Amino acid sequence: MLAALFALSATCASAEFALTADSAARLAREKNPELQAARSLVAEAEGRARSTGRLTNPELEIEVAGGQDFEGRVSVGLTQRFPLTARLRLERNLSALDIERARLEVRQKELQLTWAARAAFYELAATREAMALAARQAAVAKGLAGSLRNSASTGLASNLDAGQAALTGEGFEVAREAIRADEALAAGRLANLLGLRADTKFILKESLALPKTLPANRSIGFRPDLRLAEMAVEAGEADVSLAQATRWEDVGVGVFVEGERFRDEPEGIEPEALVGVRLSLPLPLWQNGAGKVAEKQAVQERQRKHLEALRLSALNQALATHRAMAAHYRAATLAESRVLPAARQQVADIEAVYQRGEIDTLTLFRGRERLAEFETSALEARKKFHLARSEWLAAVGEPATTQP
Repeated sequence: MLAALFALSATCASAEFALTADSAARLAREKNPELQAARSLVAEAEGRARSTGRLTNPELEIEVAGGQDFEGRVSVGLTQRFPLTARLRLERNLSALDIERARLEVRQKELQLTWAARAAFYELAATREAMALAARQAAVAKGLAGSLRNSASTGLASNLDAGQAALTGEGFEVAREAIRADEALAAGRLANLLGLRADTKFILKESLALPKTLPANRSIGFRPDLRLAEMAVEAGEADVSLAQATRWEDVGVGVFVEGERFRDEPEGIEPEALVGVRLSLPLPLWQNGAGKVAEKQAVQERQRKHLEALRLSALNQALATHRAMAAHYRAATLAESRVLPAARQQVADIEAVYQRGEIDTLTLFRGRERLAEFETSALEARKKFHLARSEWLAAVGEPATTQP
C-alpha cells in the first residue's frame, strides 16, 4: 500500500502539462478546489428550498381533566394553520431566487478564476522569456570577454576590459537566477489555481508575442455580478411583498372530539360525546409588521441604487481596461517594431567601429548595456499588454458573453 502511494506521489510530482492561456483558464474552471467547494452552494440552496413554501406541521392537542367519582373530560383535537395571504408562494419564489443566486456566485467565481489563471500564465511566460533573455545577454557578454582576452594576449586590448566584460556576464547570470526564483513562484501560483502540485512541470505552448491587431472594443456581455445585483432587486421586491403578506399570521383551523362524564341528579353520572370545529385568527393589533415592511422597502431601494452604480462601474471598467490595453499595445508595438531594431542596429554599428579601433571599449559596453535595457523593457511591455488584455476580457464578461 505504501509503495503504491509512493509511486502515485512520484507520478504526480513528475506530471507535465502543456498549456496555453485559454487551456489554463479552462483547467482552472474545471479543477480549482475552491471552485469545487463553491459549487456546493447550489446544493445548499436547493436543500433550503425543500423546506420553504410549505404549510406548518399540524398540531395535535390532547386535554384530560378529572374529578371525584370518575367525573371528567377527555378532548382530542387536530389543528392545521393556513396562511391568509400568498405567503407560501412568495417563499417559494424567494427560494428559487436563492438557488439562482448560488449558481451566479459560482459563475462569478469562475470568471475571477479565469482572469487569475490567464494572469498567472502570462506571469510565468514572462519570467521564462526573461530567463532566456538573461541567458543570451550573459552569453554575449562572455563571448566579448573571451574575445578581449585573446586581444589582450597580443597587446590589442586591456585585461581590465576583458575583466569588465566577464563581470557583466556574471551580472546577467545573477539576474537570471533571481528571475528563476520568480519563475518558481509564478509556477506555484498557476499550479494552485489549477488544483495541481507546486512542482508540476508546465510546458507553455503560447508566447508573449503580440497579436497583429488590437482586439476591438465590444459591449459588455453576461456578467454574473450584474445579474446578481439585478436578482437582489427582484428578491427585494419579493421581500417587501412577503413582509406585507406576513402582517397577518396564519389562521388555525382544527377539529376536536370530546368525551365527558358528569353527575346529573337524580339520574347520576351521564356520559356525553361532542364533535366540534375550532378557529384561531390572530389579530394584527400590536404587532402589525409595519416596521418590517418599511425595513424591506429601504433595503430594496438600497439594492436598486447599488445596481445603478454597478452598471456604471462595469461600463467604465470595460472602457478603461480597453484603453489601458490599447496603450500597452502601442507601447509594446513601438518597442518591438522601432526601438529594438534601432538599438540592435546601433550596437552593430558600434561593434563595427570598435573593430576598426575608432572607439574605446567603454563605448561598446554602454551600447550593449542600453540594448539589454531596451530588450528588458520591451519584454515588460509585452507582458503588461497581455495582463491588460486578461483584465479587459474579465471586464466585458469573458468567458461567457450570454447567459447559459
